Amino acid sequence: CFKQVILTKDNLAKRHWVGSARCSFCDHNETIKHLFLDCPLTKILWRSIHIAFNINPPTSINMLFGTWLDGVDSDTAR
Repeated sequence: CFKQVILTKDNLAKRHWVGSARCSFCDHNETIKHLFLDCPLTKILWRSIHIAFNINPPTSINMLFGTWLDGVDSDTAR
């Protein structure tokens, strides 16, 4: 994810894929940032995680895959 090589639809299009670049859930262009942070369905998921586990949603891709879970107790994350 950090290297921007996940095969989201925008990355597939760069490899000459001929399908639609639109998100299957909300009809916006599918990028890594959109898929993990901006899609309305993803926002519902992050809100649910926040309510269930009191973990604040990530605000960036770097935070999500870098330091997001550093402060979470290891027993909570299991």
